[in-house]
Amino acid sequence: MDKIEYAANLIIKLNLFQNEKLSDYEFIKEVCSYFDTVKNDSLSTADKQFLFYIANQVGIPQYYDTLSKFNHDIQFGEVSLQTLADSYKESRLYTSKNVELHKYQKDILNKFEIGKQNRFFLSASTSFGKTFLVYEVIRKMQYKNILLIFPSIALLSENLEKIMSDEKYRWIHEKYKIHTMSMITENGENNICIYTPERYLSFLDVSEKIPFDFVFVDEVYKMDNEYIVDDETKENERDVAYRLALHYALQSVLDVFLAGPYIEFSQETSNQYNPSFDRFLQANDISLLNYNEYEIVNKEFKKLPQNNKIERFKTQIKEFTEQSENVIVYCSRRSDTERYANYLVDETSFTNVDTSQFTDFLEHLSNMFNSSNNWIVVKALKKGVGIHHGLIPKYIQKEIIELFNKGYIKILLSTTTITEGVNTTAKNVLILSSKKGSDKYLKKFDALNIEGRAGRFLQHYKGIVYSLDKKFEKIKNGEGEPIKHKNYDKSSPKDEIDLFFTDNEYLDQKNLERKHTIEQLQTQHDIPEDIINQFKVISKEDKIRIYEHIGNLSPIEMSSIKGLIQHYQISRQITYDGVETIINIVLPFVKNPKLRELMTRPQRGKDTKVLTALLYSYFKNGLKGMINYQIQNGKNIQESVRNATDFVYNTLKYQVVKYFGAFNLMYKYYLSKQENKTFDQITGIDAILLKMEYNANTENGRLASDYGVPQKILEYYDSNNDVNKKNAFDSYENRIFEKVERIINNI
Repeated sequence: MDKIEYAANLIIKLNLFQNEKLSDYEFIKEVCSYFDTVKNDSLSTADKQFLFYIANQVGIPQYYDTLSKFNHDIQFGEVSLQTLADSYKESRLYTSKNVELHKYQKDILNKFEIGKQNRFFLSASTSFGKTFLVYEVIRKMQYKNILLIFPSIALLSENLEKIMSDEKYRWIHEKYKIHTMSMITENGENNICIYTPERYLSFLDVSEKIPFDFVFVDEVYKMDNEYIVDDETKENERDVAYRLALHYALQSVLDVFLAGPYIEFSQETSNQYNPSFDRFLQANDISLLNYNEYEIVNKEFKKLPQNNKIERFKTQIKEFTEQSENVIVYCSRRSDTERYANYLVDETSFTNVDTSQFTDFLEHLSNMFNSSNNWIVVKALKKGVGIHHGLIPKYIQKEIIELFNKGYIKILLSTTTITEGVNTTAKNVLILSSKKGSDKYLKKFDALNIEGRAGRFLQHYKGIVYSLDKKFEKIKNGEGEPIKHKNYDKSSPKDEIDLFFTDNEYLDQKNLERKHTIEQLQTQHDIPEDIINQFKVISKEDKIRIYEHIGNLSPIEMSSIKGLIQHYQISRQITYDGVETIINIVLPFVKNPKLRELMTRPQRGKDTKVLTALLYSYFKNGLKGMINYQIQNGKNIQESVRNATDFVYNTLKYQVVKYFGAFNLMYKYYLSKQENKTFDQITGIDAILLKMEYNANTENGRLASDYGVPQKILEYYDSNNDVNKKNAFDSYENRIFEKVERIINNI
């Protein structure tokens, strides 16, 4: 079909659209496809006027602007009356001099009205621009106090950096005081708190409440544990944190915007219908906005031959590199990202990769650990290949994504981490597996999310998904599982935490009796609500039982805890006996098998537990020191990095902090009663918990930790800006330090 036939066909579709015989999302696909077809053609003035016209008819004038990415001059030599009319139509999509929405974003923005309650749940495609829209809602509504909840520290950091560095968002940091730490010492006249769900819950415990006018919760599907994308089978309690964060935010905030991608909503006629999510929306006066069908960037799916998978993989990657196109390669397991990277490292066709734009980063990595040059992450980067999974140090993950988005590396091998809190610009996605982890198949939601990474609005008209797994297409085209909310479903199993955030009508008799028993236990020990409701991710009963254990400690055991606190205040190091006493208190309530093993297994040849030794090493040497320690004890670099990062990111920062935090709460309350002091007058292990979570003792160090920085930069901030430590930075560390300094100094 030549260009004239394409145009004629599009005009037919335009007529159908204007006569309401073709849906707007179907017409979007037609227009997007047409732009993709002609993007590399020579375009006359008439061609450009037609393209400008149809882009405005479909409500996405940015399609026309994107032609400039393909070396087209998008200025008009002459302007017709139609072009003038289209320009006027486009002007109504601008919210400021340099910010333009597409029609479907503007339709949602128009739903927010000053003087009314505005509560919406938006499910839309990856390319829709949900987060971009949020800032325009804030601009329009002129809220005073705002709460933004993102699923990960990576996205928290990304949005903070955008607000502080992007000229389009200057108005935000000029008008609002930005907060990312849960402890807020000073409010501004206008405030924006950027938190994860866990950090918001911590904020409720430790800071004076801010009267928020507006809350945005991203990736809100995580309140349903079945929707959580995870590449390994493990205890996952993000759903509890999300539900609790939603519960408290919805109670106290007038305007609400919840968002997520490709969420399935069941119909009453469906066999899978579950009314719990509808009840949640209705109970909280939230209107559903379903834009799942609106793919602003088209997707093309290509099945590749299934035989000789490794050779097919290498052949396909070679084609991408020869065409100078980038690609995200989805792998089901972390080990697979490294295995497939090794195949590319061994390929002679990858010998002439230009790494000059990130030489400082490569040198930094090469000097970071003993045997660093044997680390597959470094070897792959030297061949222009990035590896992204949850057990790579966070700042390295962040830098690899930035190199990929800037086009300095063209290949990114990733697990499901690429769909969680990471924004990428890839035209192509190559699917190697229909699983996540070793044994779980992707859900339809997962598959659509992975596919959604192909193509980026304002850069591509079409993303292409190549599959080397025959089941992937069947999953993505199959029937999805509708989202559920267990607090609005009587038949859903309830965690003990959920009992106190679920109306009695959604609790069966057994759960009502459990709830009553725990309330009696709380009354028996005279623990007030303001105490028992802190540290919300631990159940009330577990906190009460921990309180009982503390009351039964011997004088020697109590002395060991006080000694730990005093020793840390002086030396910033822990004591073995103090940590072991806390371990013995919380161990009966630990459900995570990995943490239980660390708490019970003795260190080789010693009486102390493995967890105690790991904590001592982390406090003394940080993540880098833990990796080098494992290497010195005979483990290879790949295993050493994975073991150390798994402990720090998955066990220490979440599991250990959670249980030690519950201990700290009840320890301080117990002593406040014993010593007849207020709760705040008691010194607990708060400073130790902060070090565990951030690997930093100072506020600036914690801000830098959130941003994602090398260990030396954290040490600089924790040393009260010791110039000698700064002088020891390598060139990469200096570059990152300058970035994080600008952000810290402007907060």
